[in-house]
Amino acid sequence: MIFGMSSHVTSREHGEWPHGAIGQPRNTVYSPTHQNPTRTPQSMPLYSRHSIYSSTPKCPSTNIGTVQNSYTSSQFCQYLKDNQKENKENIAKIENSNRSKKTYGENRRRLRIEDFTDAFRRKQMELFVNVKLGNGNYSKVYKAHDLKMNRMVAVKAIDKFDLSDDVRNKFLPREISCWKKLRYKYIVAMHAQYESGNMIFLTMEYGMHGNLLHYVQKFGALEERLAGKYMSQLIKALKYMHSKSIAHRDIKLENIIMFDNCIKLSDFGFVRHVEPNSLSNTFCGSKSYSPPELLRGQNYNPLLSDVWSAGVVGFVMVTDRMPFNETLNNSIIVEHQRNRSYRFPSKLNLSPDCINSIETMLTFEANNRPTSEQCLCLPWIHPHLISM
Repeated sequence: MIFGMSSHVTSREHGEWPHGAIGQPRNTVYSPTHQNPTRTPQSMPLYSRHSIYSSTPKCPSTNIGTVQNSYTSSQFCQYLKDNQKENKENIAKIENSNRSKKTYGENRRRLRIEDFTDAFRRKQMELFVNVKLGNGNYSKVYKAHDLKMNRMVAVKAIDKFDLSDDVRNKFLPREISCWKKLRYKYIVAMHAQYESGNMIFLTMEYGMHGNLLHYVQKFGALEERLAGKYMSQLIKALKYMHSKSIAHRDIKLENIIMFDNCIKLSDFGFVRHVEPNSLSNTFCGSKSYSPPELLRGQNYNPLLSDVWSAGVVGFVMVTDRMPFNETLNNSIIVEHQRNRSYRFPSKLNLSPDCINSIETMLTFEANNRPTSEQCLCLPWIHPHLISM
């Protein structure tokens, strides 16, 4: 059944809860999703989250080593003093770099999800800690039963001990702030926000049919008409977000949740507000769904990047394969994108309207790519709007 969208205001409550961060984003953040370039990505958890593939900065070295030169006794003593001072300074740097993850005090017990089952019951919710829907870099998603509203919900549990300063102060607040503003029939709704101790909980709509990637992997390519229906719903969701000057920046099959008779867009970890004519320089999302301007390391329009990613989603839905091989170097992928090296198998008997609409969204030059609003006029998408 379809769970209706909540209309009540999200809340932040403390009194009834017991007391006692995704690794740090890089400028380039991709999610490797598959190994076989001719097939859809490997299965990912429901409500899965992006992973980070950029290199991790190393902690400063303590430079504790052996004496490499000959020293007199007095020189050697001075060397030990200097080296000890340097070691103390470097160790202090390491401790300072780790202190951001100890904001809540070393003496405070780190609470686990199991510690909150009673608190959820007091809020008339049954939390199923053994039913994990997804597992991200800084969060886990569990299934729960909202007894008051008589509906199943998903609960995203975020451990503040796992958050870097960047995520705690920038990315997570942006995700929550933008998500609260998104109330639309084709976007997974956040119901409420709770915070206690080291944990933040976000309750949201639960899609009992899993995500679109699981569906394609289980049943293969979608029938063209059904895929067109889902694509029109995805484009409507994007148009709604873009009308509020919010870009998603991580459109992919894993982030599209299936409900009865419709799909809904989810996972807003990379969302950002976009000023008119502004460009983004944070290269995030999933490599298989990234447009050429992002793969070339250029500043890009995140709204038009969303359109490209939606085109990749459309291609996968009707062919059961990825258009580009993400295991190749970026420069090679860009050339494949420029030359439209992907193929629509003739045995699928796809209509020209379907093929032309997908190819229009996969326009190489971003300035020539349609906006999400213009995509609603594409011949494969427009007919489905009449019945929506």
